[in-house]
Amino acid sequence: MMLNQNIPLVFPINSLPAAGLVAEGIDALSHSLEIKTRAVNEYYHQVDADILFSFSDIVIQAEAMGAKIRFAPDAMPAIEAKATQILHPRAGQVRRMAINAGVIRSLAQDFPHKIIAGMVYGPFTVAGQLAGEQALMKGLRENSREVQDLIENCFALALDYGSLLFDAGATLFWVSDPFAALLSPSDFETFAQEPLARLFQRFPTNSTALHICGDTTSLVPAMVQTGVGGISFDQCMNLMTIEDMVPESMGIIGNTDPDSGVASADFPEIERAVSDLVSQMGIRPNFSLSTGCALPFSTPIENARHFVDVGKKQLARVQREKSMLRNLGDAVFSGNQAQTLEITQMLLSGKIDPQIILDTALMRAVRKGSALYEISRFYLPDLLLLTDCFYLGFEQVGKALPAKSRTPQVILGVVKGDFHEIGKDIVRAMLEANGIHAIDLGVDVSGDAFLSSAREHGVSILGLSAFTTSSRKQIQIIMDQVKIQKSPIAFVMAGGAALSTSVAQKLGVDGYAKDAVGAVALIKQFLAAKSNAV
Repeated sequence: MMLNQNIPLVFPINSLPAAGLVAEGIDALSHSLEIKTRAVNEYYHQVDADILFSFSDIVIQAEAMGAKIRFAPDAMPAIEAKATQILHPRAGQVRRMAINAGVIRSLAQDFPHKIIAGMVYGPFTVAGQLAGEQALMKGLRENSREVQDLIENCFALALDYGSLLFDAGATLFWVSDPFAALLSPSDFETFAQEPLARLFQRFPTNSTALHICGDTTSLVPAMVQTGVGGISFDQCMNLMTIEDMVPESMGIIGNTDPDSGVASADFPEIERAVSDLVSQMGIRPNFSLSTGCALPFSTPIENARHFVDVGKKQLARVQREKSMLRNLGDAVFSGNQAQTLEITQMLLSGKIDPQIILDTALMRAVRKGSALYEISRFYLPDLLLLTDCFYLGFEQVGKALPAKSRTPQVILGVVKGDFHEIGKDIVRAMLEANGIHAIDLGVDVSGDAFLSSAREHGVSILGLSAFTTSSRKQIQIIMDQVKIQKSPIAFVMAGGAALSTSVAQKLGVDGYAKDAVGAVALIKQFLAAKSNAV
């Protein structure tokens, strides 16, 4: 069971919350095989993750090579001073590396059917810790030969350390190289991709993984070229915008926010975050559900456990017809009405939950198209055809969904003087798909028309779309009317190419959404707050 074998895995990165299961501090845990083994084993007895990690800290290799490290009972080990002399140790002779090997040996014995990750840090990241990050970056231009020599030394220890962990029982070679995210694509190819590729060549292809923090969109092609078995993406990444860059023979791992989606979230928030990500990526054959980075050591154990349990449950819901759901999503995305209708009807006749069809195929296609449109990798004709296919499929699925109130809850429209309606149409599609009935006033809508419709239908939410810069003035006029005239309007949301967060704030609207997904989330939040206030 590896990262690219059509079997979805669920796991948070690293095991740092294990620190909360022992009385000793992180400093003691980092230097004791007995304490670390006790903490990590207990963590995985409580958190049924599919991939298990020893308690790994980012500075372990830099410390072994000469950097001075600061330890504390209530914080992760950190660099205190860069190396004054580069050391060349053997991993097995470094005490803290030997401890991690011992933890892995224990995990392999106690959890024989689990994947055990041997986590090491990438040569470029370790080189930055040893030389100082700014000095290393300047050295790419001023002393590239010296930088490459240092990276080569870091490569040697990474390989030796990974081999030590594999010999102890690890079955997955996991490399985190966060500092490499700051490289340009060309520099990444020279200073990170090449040594990473050589590292991955030393281990079985489907038993390797790479994590780089931050928005790595521009680096994805080079990351793929490392030949790694799976790529772990940061929580800031929209996986639907990069999924087509990653071959299906390579795993896509991610990417729930480890803080707001797990560590600081309550159970319903964890469930929403997991459900949303599964609806986006669960039908992909090479997807594994994880966090976008390591969980903070302060994460409540019950939150980590709930993330895993909910993730497995949600992924199980989409497995039976995963291939056909993906075909439907592809048909909608490509604007193929005949295939959309045919596959939708086949899925419905197979008694699959219509909500799954809606979330993981129809809505997913809309969300992917909208996200790619925002970054100019999908274009208006394609988006219009996609939207038509969505409504065609939604009409079929809607007949099988439980009856929902058709009482209007939102009024949508493009403000006066503006005739660009595609963004508004996508928002309407997403709202309807979420069971929120919207009145669509179309384009070139005056403030009087918005307020008249709100009074007629008793609707308290306005959704305004503005594409052109000149249409901003109309939003200000409407906001003034809302304040002066008697109306039921309590919440005004705006979006469109003419707006940004700062512009929307100056105009006085209650919420700004940069895309349809954000618009739906804002409206849901307002409706929930309104319901709780009753």
